[in-house]
Amino acid sequence: MSLMIGKGTILKTSGATTTLAAVAQVLDISLSGQESETYDSSTVDGPVGKTYAATGYSEGGSLDFSCFFDSSLAGHQVFTDTIAAPADITGSLVWTGATTEVTFTAAGVGFGADVAMDDGVKASVSLKLTGLMAHDT
Repeated sequence: MSLMIGKGTILKTSGATTTLAAVAQVLDISLSGQESETYDSSTVDGPVGKTYAATGYSEGGSLDFSCFFDSSLAGHQVFTDTIAAPADITGSLVWTGATTEVTFTAAGVGFGADVAMDDGVKASVSLKLTGLMAHDT
């Protein structure tokens, strides 16, 4: 069994006015909501337990991350700019030690900032993926 470490993972994005570049000062990354969709296929004359079947669709979910925010960095401006002028964001994720990138397109952006007296300014960003991530081989 091999274990992957998180340190060194790179998140890259580009928007309508920026080219693909690493997002600086990322603290954590979370992929959630990815699933193959199902529907309740139970019938009144069926077994006691509920049954489920695949719909044939899959949900891309979202990519969420937090970072120390710096409004002067182009890699951070892409998120605030996209809220002001909605457009797709393309991006990729490079796992530590990997030689390939996992690519994605996001159609929606959520952005928030936290300011605390004893900490740096942090941003929370949520990207709604338009579909499944493409895993390069």
